[in-house]
Amino acid sequence: MKLRTITRASLLAMTVTAAASAGAAEVPINLSSWEKRGVAANGNWTVAADGNSVFQSINGNPTFFVSPTDQINTTLRGKIKVETTSDDDYIGFVFGFNGPASTGTDMDFLLFDWKQSNQGAATEGFALARVNGNIPNSAADPVFWNRVDNPTYGYDNLATLYGSDKGWEDNVEYDFTMLYQDNRIKIDIAGGAFGAGATIFDIAGTFQSGRFGFYNYSQQGVRYSGLTEEDTPATPPGPSPVPEPATLALSMLALGLMARLRQQPARASVKA
Repeated sequence: MKLRTITRASLLAMTVTAAASAGAAEVPINLSSWEKRGVAANGNWTVAADGNSVFQSINGNPTFFVSPTDQINTTLRGKIKVETTSDDDYIGFVFGFNGPASTGTDMDFLLFDWKQSNQGAATEGFALARVNGNIPNSAADPVFWNRVDNPTYGYDNLATLYGSDKGWEDNVEYDFTMLYQDNRIKIDIAGGAFGAGATIFDIAGTFQSGRFGFYNYSQQGVRYSGLTEEDTPATPPGPSPVPEPATLALSMLALGLMARLRQQPARASVKA
């Protein structure tokens, strides 16, 4: 029989794979313990029996469905889909969320929202904003609807991406990935016109810990599903951090094996 020798390239690939396996892993999130926030009549969030998805069925003013615990220095992944051809308004999510215990409107969070098409001063595409104040609860709201900077409501646009090709599509499931660290926000969308994936926003700053949640405004028939979380520590400025013990041990093992390989003549196979 033939025994294939281990090349330096294959050894390096094995080491990288093993090191990655030793790192953080994606953890599925059960939505059963999540809670509605904002005015009660604004949203109807129904969680599936297995806790893997939630469906929001009311066309109303801003409504939120948030986690019971805070997230920071993490990567959240999931799916979002509008399962209706009715309306063309706002879907998205909130993070760094600190809000009322029940049905109040005084909140502090970061908001990522996505509109399907232009409607008056409301523009098709994406916006990322910091919100710190009372959320308007009116169909005539000029702040959240038009995404207008307004210190009275504590609404401050951090970034926008508008355009005739930036809206979500009916009955198309999108994958989202959100890296949320205390010094960085990076959001990617895949599916539909965004294909295998596109980075929507990638900004640096100083960001707060808080809960993660879903957001609808004047849009019904929205399903969020398959949410996972992965620890993603922020990289501090300066020297590279010390590797994790498991990663360091694998690297040392690889270096030792490579040193032994250098002392032996290369050969394709050994016949027995």
